[in-house]
Amino acid sequence: MRLAEMLTNRIDTVELVRFTNSGTEAALLAERLAARATGRHKVLVFDGSYHGSAPELMQGHPQVVTAPYNDLDAVDRAMTNEIAAVFAEPFLGAGGVIPSAPGFLRGVQDLAHARGALFVLDEVQSLRNDVGGEQAKLGLTPDLTLLGKIIGGGLPIGAVGGERDLLLLTAPGTPDRLAHSGTFNGHPAAAAAGAITLAHLNAGAIDRLERAATTLAASITSSAAQAGMPIVVTRAGSILNVHFTDTPPTSAAHVRETNTDLLSALHLALLNQGVYTTPRGLINLSTAFRAEDLAKVEEAYAKAFERIARISVKPGHPSGQWPVPAPRVAAERVSVTTDVRDLG
Repeated sequence: MRLAEMLTNRIDTVELVRFTNSGTEAALLAERLAARATGRHKVLVFDGSYHGSAPELMQGHPQVVTAPYNDLDAVDRAMTNEIAAVFAEPFLGAGGVIPSAPGFLRGVQDLAHARGALFVLDEVQSLRNDVGGEQAKLGLTPDLTLLGKIIGGGLPIGAVGGERDLLLLTAPGTPDRLAHSGTFNGHPAAAAAGAITLAHLNAGAIDRLERAATTLAASITSSAAQAGMPIVVTRAGSILNVHFTDTPPTSAAHVRETNTDLLSALHLALLNQGVYTTPRGLINLSTAFRAEDLAKVEEAYAKAFERIARISVKPGHPSGQWPVPAPRVAAERVSVTTDVRDLG
């Protein structure tokens, strides 16, 4: 109860909450709510998005329609009267931490409502960036909000929050209600951990994370430049992503074109420095990080770039004239042939 009250107090658009065991389960519940509310069964998602591992919300499923992120015209064309809901993220998370273009998500929300569909905002990652979620900063009013990760304080949890009328579709007293049961939904341990975490994640903590992420992004960019390597660091609050390119990516397609073996080499080089980031270049900062921790991370990136440059520079491409890497071919298996000892 305490965690639900904290969420409804923090997020203006969340009137009621239903707990699940993961973000994936939350997305599935939102999909079922949208289908019940609209009588439709298709959903629109964005290329490069991630709303869990359920097939019903993944590209390639017959009920899933896909549009490129930051392309409102494409969304307009895809928004048929078969769409029950649009699932969107405040920034394209797993697709490369691509910020939304100004006005894009507000346009998506307006198109969804104009076509009789729900607008579902996935704040599983982004709640950490503002007390009221990214929707507060972007001026969005989603019908449903997906939550997870941070609201469990490290334990398994998920939640759907939103308008009272929509969430009451699952209430026991509602005729022909949408059943939603689960032994561990809203597990006391996860709820207690989440409540403590949210209590500590106040505006001051979020501001400190933001400043640390800004500093780290600048340091990574500077270190790469000194090694003669083209790097762009995209950022959404305290979530960052490193890209081997000299042009800021604006879509998942652009990220795929720049996703080269250098990312794998960077991941390995950082591991050898005692720093873990995701193989795709994603970085998440924590409130537990101290100044000396971030200094070690900055040093690790500097050494990693130096070592990658040292073993990778080819004749005719001296440091400072690094060639933009060729894109990987998605259908092929690409292996990094660099010996771990060269990166250590």
